[in-house]
Amino acid sequence: MIRRLVLAVVGAMLAVAAPAASAGALARVWIADEQPLVVRGSGFHHAEQVTVVVTKVKQTFRATAVSSSTGGFTARFQIDLPTRCGTTVVSATDAHGRRATSRTVANDCGGIRIPPIVRG
Repeated sequence: MIRRLVLAVVGAMLAVAAPAASAGALARVWIADEQPLVVRGSGFHHAEQVTVVVTKVKQTFRATAVSSSTGGFTARFQIDLPTRCGTTVVSATDAHGRRATSRTVANDCGGIRIPPIVRG
């Protein structure tokens, strides 16, 4: 009898803890594909409109998506991400204000500059 009671209490605790863990999860956002641009996210409120903004080389692209029942979304853009060298910033914000940002820093844009050889 006590064993059944303990199992019931543990089961109830797990049932309550699972949704609470997902509700408190950190929001994340990332680029899933660059051609055409696809951004994915997780950890947002469920069934909410999410605004996605991608910025690279002084260009800004915006799209909206609706998060799933698990808080994930996929935003598909009708453009390719520019291939020019530069930092890419992706941010996503849902209607309740939950926000995630991802930054990809391009730090090898200039190549190696070698001074000309002077022959004398």
